[in-house]
Amino acid sequence: AVVSTQSTGSCPTCKVDLQTSTTPLQHLMFDEALQGVLDKLLPSVAEREIQYRNKFTLDQSTTADNDSPSESDGPPNDGNTWFHKNDIKISISLEPSKKDAPHDESVPMKYIRCSMRLKVSHLEEYIRDKTVLKESGLQITCKNKPLDGQLTLENIWLDTWKRKEAPMRLYYSKKAD
Repeated sequence: AVVSTQSTGSCPTCKVDLQTSTTPLQHLMFDEALQGVLDKLLPSVAEREIQYRNKFTLDQSTTADNDSPSESDGPPNDGNTWFHKNDIKISISLEPSKKDAPHDESVPMKYIRCSMRLKVSHLEEYIRDKTVLKESGLQITCKNKPLDGQLTLENIWLDTWKRKEAPMRLYYSKKAD
């Protein structure tokens, strides 16, 4: 499956485009059905994996009890807290489209620094939360080109923005009916 994903850039089962030209393997998901089949075919491997996980959990809990937390450690990591911490960051400018958005619909923070793996759909949710455009459909554009919700900022920066100066300017408006 990994070789297929690397060569085609899409999921081998459902054929969904992973939309990540540089890191497609980060978007593969765990398949419980396949793991159940493997556990039944190779029970010794499954038992060894369970023992390894239990030992690892026990080792982590004992080292966490012995270590005193310092200020430089930061908040505890629950697995999702720092998901995009080490990603490459990009600066973007979110502005209402000049032709149809009044000033009272603008996002309070015009400039944002975020992960390049952020999707356009997440930006749409952010804009809906921060403006009066809650009920209407949104269209985000870059250089007058409408952007698909599944595109990442990395894809936009490479393909549409063509690696120009920062910040990358994105415009939003109500979706045309």
